[in-house]
Amino acid sequence: MSSSEAAPADALPRVVGILGAGRAGTALARAIARIPRLSPGTAAPRVMVAGTRRPAAVQRHLTIYAPEAVAVSAEDLAAEAELVVVAVPREALDDVDPLALAGPATRAVVDLTNTWGDEPVPAWLDDDGSPGTARIAARWAAAGLCVPVVRAFSEISHHDLEDAGRATAPRRALAVGTERTDAAPEPAAVAAARDTVVALVTAMGFDAVPYTGLDRAGVLEPGAAGFGTAHDAGRLAALLADAPTG
Repeated sequence: MSSSEAAPADALPRVVGILGAGRAGTALARAIARIPRLSPGTAAPRVMVAGTRRPAAVQRHLTIYAPEAVAVSAEDLAAEAELVVVAVPREALDDVDPLALAGPATRAVVDLTNTWGDEPVPAWLDDDGSPGTARIAARWAAAGLCVPVVRAFSEISHHDLEDAGRATAPRRALAVGTERTDAAPEPAAVAAARDTVVALVTAMGFDAVPYTGLDRAGVLEPGAAGFGTAHDAGRLAALLADAPTG
């Protein structure tokens, strides 16, 4: 799929689960809630949010920061969500159980995380020259996660994620990365995961730029050319095409 191709009409998830109720997670929830205003006639996915606190406490937080989302337990989030977005600090990734991220309806798990400055990260995520998402996906797969991991939303600030979506051109581009289908055990599942995230990104008012090979994601990390800058689809696709691979 190139940046100019659309995902299938039925690819938009009906339920999005967000693990993490911080600034990134709540900004994503608010951006999803704007979908009907950007695309009249398109219903926004139902958004469920799970945090480290019990759902009642998270719901009070959401009432202020993401009023159209509903707080649930992590177990209920995985059981119902068609798309699960991990929006926790990377230093907290050891507290995330990969086997609890996906349920029977889950098509993909999205890694929204990034490494910030001197933020402590788990030892297995220390820089070895490969982008963090590639290492996260490999670790979760080794632990038994059976759905594809997609990288998305991590190169844009939470402010812009909420506010920069547009109904018409010019639109900011966001990258959607998957593992290479020729190396994946279930290429059709990877394609479905990609289509699901592309459909969500597009409905949120951005141009989705799919790419294969999570090792290309280094260009989207802090300090690199794809991070924090409003590129159009052509420029972002060129950056990803030129990104070093393992």
